[in-house]
Amino acid sequence: MAIQKEAPAAGSEIDYSVVEVEEPAHPHCRMLLAYWLARLQPDGLMLRSDFNPLDMPQAMGGMFVVEPVDGGADMRYRLVGSENERRLGRKFTGELFSDSYSPEMAAEQIALHTRIMETRKPACLQGHFIGLDLEHVHYEAIYLPVRTLAGETQVVGGLYDLAGYKP
Repeated sequence: MAIQKEAPAAGSEIDYSVVEVEEPAHPHCRMLLAYWLARLQPDGLMLRSDFNPLDMPQAMGGMFVVEPVDGGADMRYRLVGSENERRLGRKFTGELFSDSYSPEMAAEQIALHTRIMETRKPACLQGHFIGLDLEHVHYEAIYLPVRTLAGETQVVGGLYDLAGYKP
């Protein structure tokens, strides 16, 4: 999956340029993947209740939890780590994708999260943010499907700056 976009107009939403990669490069993404793999249930998902950010304090600032709303028509950030909210310059925790991104980016992010939940397979993206003076941020994000005790599927993961990390 490769998504390439034009830079947004000055003062507009955050956009991005991104590609999907086979394996994570960032140590925090690798740690999250190993954590998820070690806790898989027989149905191929980790229980959301088994995900404890306190087990990985060095990665907490970049973690996120996403849940579907309106039958998956939108997604909500149930939790976004403080480091990512600081870097992106706004609060995302509790926000809908449709309120956080341009309509095109929201649709792409909803489709990505839906794919992860439906296939029960993780995904890893690397890219650059565009806009709000974030062009210099080369990031990696990992998305991991989890199941709640009520049987609903969510996505947990992390978004980290790749500066200084080599694949």
